[in-house]
Amino acid sequence: MLKSPTKTHHLHKFRYNDSLYIADLDVFRLVEVNQIAWDAVELSPTLETEALITHLSQTYPRELVLETLELLRNFQDTGLIFYSSSRTPLPDSRSDRLKIYVPQGRNEWFLDPESISSGTNVALYHTIQSLSKFADIYLSGEPEGEITQGVYTIRLSAEELQESPRRFNQRLRQFGASGILAYQNHRTSELVPFFREVNLPIVVQNHAPRGHAGQAINATLLHHALMHPYDAFTSPSDSVAKFYSKFVGDTRHFHTNPNGVDSETFKPLNKSKAKATIANIVQDKQIEEKLTVGFLSRFQPEKGAHIFIQLAEMHPELLFLVGGKFLLRPTYEKLPDNLIYVGFLPRKQLPTLYNAFDIYCFPSMAAEETFGLTLLEAMACGVPPVVPQFDGLPDVVGDAGIIVPAEEFSEDMAGFAAYVSATALSKGITSLLENDFRHKLGQRARDRAVAFTWDDNAKRLIQLFEKLNRIKQNQRTSPDLSVAFVPHFDAFQNQLESRALLLNLTPFLETPLQLKRGYIQTMEEGLALTLLKRRTPRQVEAVLTHILGDASQASKIVKRVQNFLNTLA
Repeated sequence: MLKSPTKTHHLHKFRYNDSLYIADLDVFRLVEVNQIAWDAVELSPTLETEALITHLSQTYPRELVLETLELLRNFQDTGLIFYSSSRTPLPDSRSDRLKIYVPQGRNEWFLDPESISSGTNVALYHTIQSLSKFADIYLSGEPEGEITQGVYTIRLSAEELQESPRRFNQRLRQFGASGILAYQNHRTSELVPFFREVNLPIVVQNHAPRGHAGQAINATLLHHALMHPYDAFTSPSDSVAKFYSKFVGDTRHFHTNPNGVDSETFKPLNKSKAKATIANIVQDKQIEEKLTVGFLSRFQPEKGAHIFIQLAEMHPELLFLVGGKFLLRPTYEKLPDNLIYVGFLPRKQLPTLYNAFDIYCFPSMAAEETFGLTLLEAMACGVPPVVPQFDGLPDVVGDAGIIVPAEEFSEDMAGFAAYVSATALSKGITSLLENDFRHKLGQRARDRAVAFTWDDNAKRLIQLFEKLNRIKQNQRTSPDLSVAFVPHFDAFQNQLESRALLLNLTPFLETPLQLKRGYIQTMEEGLALTLLKRRTPRQVEAVLTHILGDASQASKIVKRVQNFLNTLA
């Protein structure tokens, strides 16, 4: 039996050929109904179930009323026409909180946090959790309703956008979406429809600016080319914008938004007790007896696994402790006796593991190392780090650790983007063997780490969305200038040349063969004027660069044409 009162979806009721229909605009379903259901849906938000039965039975046979309400109950259970009685309705679109849609969906963002191993997934999880304090977050997924306070699932996916952009945008408008937050991987096809079909600010989180044999670079360049003035990238360190300054002249779409750390969870603990706990897990007393150098990440080549093994061989007096997934080849030779593999631990045990470290060595040379979340977590636990001078790692460490020289590659190679020698890292580790200096640097690491918070990360995202919405609101429509590409007679040279001609800027001085001085542009300027009607400035720059063979000149032409259009808007 239908449970009422109940809130209905956004509905459109209509008659066609003597039949009654209800269109559920939230889930894009059309249902044919009888007159009893038609009336029941109208009354269901205000009447209790028994009152609804009594009211309808005054007009229709009670048996048919009960039968119809049972059918409507089936709709209610599946989230059709009504919000399910077991689910919380989505918040009212009139709320003054920003409403942000996340297309990648619940399954990818809301895994069991204890089982998350990837630093990127940890960052995405905490970003959404913190954002929900300041905005309503909508994730693609089913069933539709509230997952946790401020976070909702909604039946809306990229597949639906491709099938019907109009319906997709109508759904976004229904809950008052003010922006889209997506994350980028090296697969280029997922976000393209959003840039083409959705007229909302899109913020793309870029945690992997390169790698995958150039695919990540191409994905970023494609998305950059498609971005409107009210779209943006975010990345956790300045290294991403710096890296892409090699490829694009204008990096204003790139915004730095550092990751955070839960400094109440990741904090200094009693080191002796932490070592004893980890020693008990792996059944090895060495952990309690020796100074320990730690590593927590995927233990694979580009993360520096082989370098870490070399360090263990170079320092037999120290213990080297590895946590995370072991991804070296099974045929790898026997590990040094002073290197212990702890294995993968749930996140709730990681503070204990970090506190079992005396030094944190993170020799990663991976092409996706924009920040180093485990590095920040170790620092929050008061463990001084040793890292290579590479990508975003120095941005995290600052003056609270040892940074050693590294050689950055011009192109990534099998997942590697740099080289750091074991000798350089060994010197860094050796410098931390003196107790007073190590403890002093550990305290400095803790002090620096607590300045990185997830709430600040979320607030910066909110400020960015607000800024992008202001830019969008202030966007003015460019004039629809007509450009003709025509032959032009040069009387002095006595020859015809190709020119671009503005036809509708003013009502005079416009003829196909311009015999008087008028609005004649270069072919490149005319092409830019034409393409900018439907393409972004970055796309037009790419076309002109191909034609001219000069990226700098292409950029100047596009900027000049844009400025011209801005004076007319």
